[in-house]
Amino acid sequence: MMLSDIYEGHAAGETLPAHPSQPGIPDPTVRLATSIRYWTQLSDWYTTLPHVILYSSFNELVVLLNRTSLHDLRHISRLMARHNARVKHQLRQDWQQILINVAANSPNQPRPRLRTQPPASTHH
Repeated sequence: MMLSDIYEGHAAGETLPAHPSQPGIPDPTVRLATSIRYWTQLSDWYTTLPHVILYSSFNELVVLLNRTSLHDLRHISRLMARHNARVKHQLRQDWQQILINVAANSPNQPRPRLRTQPPASTHH
């Protein structure tokens, strides 16, 4: 899926022209080196993730991979998975609280859903 697929009024594969005030900004949906370089410099979200190993060139990547054992890579992967699980748990809690607050302040007060208890077992 291309970015233009999600914009209403744009056909799949159609480019998104820059706003007239931004004539030098490349289209984010075009996979050309200039567009990729421009947009990835603004996409630094991965640098805030713990345990990510950054490199600045292909040669540096080769050196890092030669220096890093499979055991170390698996350890890094486990640390990343643990971090992801913690973040996911925290996000769920945060969004649950946000939605509770929205519901509590909504003019259309939602009724709480009652959980039905499973029937009691008749076996003794």
